[in-house]
Amino acid sequence: MAAVDRAPALDQLDRALQRVTARADTSPARARQLRWVTGELRRALAREDFPVEARASLAALLSAGSTTRYLDLAQSGGLRSRAVAGPGTSTAASMRVRMDCLEILARAGSVPAVLPDRPAMPDLKTPVDARRRSLLLDWLTEHADRPGADAGRIRLFALVGVVLDTGARAGELCALRLDDLDADERTVRIVRRPQARSVNPAVTEVLPLSGPTRAALRRWLDVREELVRHVQGAVTAMWVSVRGNHAGVPDSDGNARRRPAGMPLMPRGLARAYTRTVVQLNVDMVGRPGWEPLPYRLEQLRRAIEPDPEPDPEPAAEPAPEPAAEPAADPARP
Repeated sequence: MAAVDRAPALDQLDRALQRVTARADTSPARARQLRWVTGELRRALAREDFPVEARASLAALLSAGSTTRYLDLAQSGGLRSRAVAGPGTSTAASMRVRMDCLEILARAGSVPAVLPDRPAMPDLKTPVDARRRSLLLDWLTEHADRPGADAGRIRLFALVGVVLDTGARAGELCALRLDDLDADERTVRIVRRPQARSVNPAVTEVLPLSGPTRAALRRWLDVREELVRHVQGAVTAMWVSVRGNHAGVPDSDGNARRRPAGMPLMPRGLARAYTRTVVQLNVDMVGRPGWEPLPYRLEQLRRAIEPDPEPDPEPAAEPAPEPAAEPAADPARP
């Protein structure tokens, strides 16, 4: 292993990683992906069944034979840093992300990357139709816009309204800060960052918010203010957790340390909150004429929306960094 650690390819790989992650146009999510792929390449080089010549340089590491072997190992789960339930094979989306990262690292190291064709993505599932979107909003209004409503439902009512007005992805929603809303909540600024693609300049859109969404946001912002009141330090994230959860870090007694309510909501926590509410909605709506269960993924709701953006004269700003996390980790729970 010591010989591998001294391999010129790894020194050059680390320098390329440092260069690209230091760039202002590299998002925190992309930086995590790049570190993930770099870690996998290190583990691949340490294997006896990986081409020895790949250790000579970054160009050799990213040559046709080496990248093909790396991608085969990664697809089969042979480079995971920890065990997972099930077969452990990677999805087409994960493989495309890996190939994007290899190209980015190659450009940063001024060497070519010889890659196979990208795997085809599976057909996208049918977006949520207008009728079910309307029923979703009616149900959320009934359950969230009343005294004593659960804070999680109030949050989701506002969040779904923003999605229906903007078509924002989960990561774009979690990147929202309070100052992305204008003074009277009539518009919201969304920084678009395409997923699973090479790093591109961010695109900022200023989008109008509907009356119901503005009302839901005002209700949520009142709840949010109470949630963040006792959190140390300023919390600028628009969406925060509504209850404490285990941070996965043991305290001095060996118990899992708890994160308080009011912490910034991460994409996976957001997705779980949405799924929980949809599960309840589907149960409540059983037997209603014409009702078909809603899908459990926010993406199918988001893809039904085609917002009409207003041009933003300001350049796109980098979202505030999120806490560092491994790609497979679950950094926050709602």
